[in-house]
Amino acid sequence: MKSVKCKLYRANYKSRSYIQNNKAAFIIIFLLLIVKIQVAFLNYLDFKFKKYKETEAKVVNQYVKHGKRGDYYVLKLKNRNLSFYTTSKENLKNLLNENVKLTIITSNVSFKDYLFTFYAPSFNIRLIPVSVTDEYIEKQHSKRKISNIFKALFLGESIDYNTRQQLSTLGISHLIALSGLHLGFVSLFLYLILTPFYKLFQRKFPYRNRFVDLAGGIFVIEFCYLYITGFPPSLIRAYVLEIVVFLYAYNFQNPFSLKVLGVVFFLSLVIFGEKVFSIGYFLSITGVFYIYLFFRYYKPTLVNSVVLSFYMFGVMFIISHSFFGNFNVYQLFSPFVNIVFTLFYPLEIFLHMLGFGGLLDGMILKYLNFGNDFEIVKIPFWFGILFLCISAWAFFSKRVFYGINLLSLAVIIYVTGAYIV
Repeated sequence: MKSVKCKLYRANYKSRSYIQNNKAAFIIIFLLLIVKIQVAFLNYLDFKFKKYKETEAKVVNQYVKHGKRGDYYVLKLKNRNLSFYTTSKENLKNLLNENVKLTIITSNVSFKDYLFTFYAPSFNIRLIPVSVTDEYIEKQHSKRKISNIFKALFLGESIDYNTRQQLSTLGISHLIALSGLHLGFVSLFLYLILTPFYKLFQRKFPYRNRFVDLAGGIFVIEFCYLYITGFPPSLIRAYVLEIVVFLYAYNFQNPFSLKVLGVVFFLSLVIFGEKVFSIGYFLSITGVFYIYLFFRYYKPTLVNSVVLSFYMFGVMFIISHSFFGNFNVYQLFSPFVNIVFTLFYPLEIFLHMLGFGGLLDGMILKYLNFGNDFEIVKIPFWFGILFLCISAWAFFSKRVFYGINLLSLAVIIYVTGAYIV
């Protein structure tokens, strides 16, 4: 009995000690959140100042809806400040990824809707000429479908509904959405490019730390990249995580801890606000949690990085199919595609820089066609939440870690068997 009381006392002491040691950090984060909300409210008042607000935005989704008074188009638009829906009864052409200027009616937009996503009637929709970068990519591909995929890969732009379905069926949607993998390639590319120039600088200032200085410069360039791509949720998480991990490693602290994920979430909330409350961000931060869980028990080696691809497919299969249901047998090959993608992505960057980005278009189209036929396999949402809770327990028990892997394997075998039959 005394030993139990001692353990409880030590646990309470550690929790109180942790809170006291990080009290200043909690206060700073809280104050920053207050400032963030105040700034957002001031922007909202400016937005509502006039009933008719002219704005520019990019069309990230477009589809036809059938109403009692006839068909009409629904457009989802985004810019750096707003995410909103509008409708039009005009016979619009395909505006996906196009920049448009329009006038929206702000009367019925609440502050809560302004922070997240709202609907607003609009009129006077007109096109803005495409950017030089978009035009450069489009000229290298004969099919708009493929050019949209590469604009999504490089610039975070949207893809059409049919292509999204194919990617989801093949289990590779995460490869197209900008994330930590892509940001990692950008970091490596910048490091290799900047290092020779920095060495010339370091000859005159030998006391400077090359890794720290280059990291600072790379973080600034990557923030500009986030700005250009419109701060996609998965890229936000990757960027903040990259900085936090660097700071932890620089201070000789373990970067593979739950504390790091907590810091990443709250910093993302403070810096980027409501963008963290999305399915994309949830799946992204969940994926990072499972990567952390894997490296808690296995060292980051080349062999383990290959094993990681299969492990991530298993655990994320349950989480992703709690939201999205597309499935066919080709989805089982996605771990191999993940491995190939580590070579494919930098190769495509190089080919696009040379102007030969369309070299592999035929092969890509053939692969995408495997995702045309699928069945809906939805895992109950409650089961996904339960799996997440058990996964959190696995952070403290290696046996439970093996258990969630066996459970995910059993679910995949069951789903595959049901699909074949």
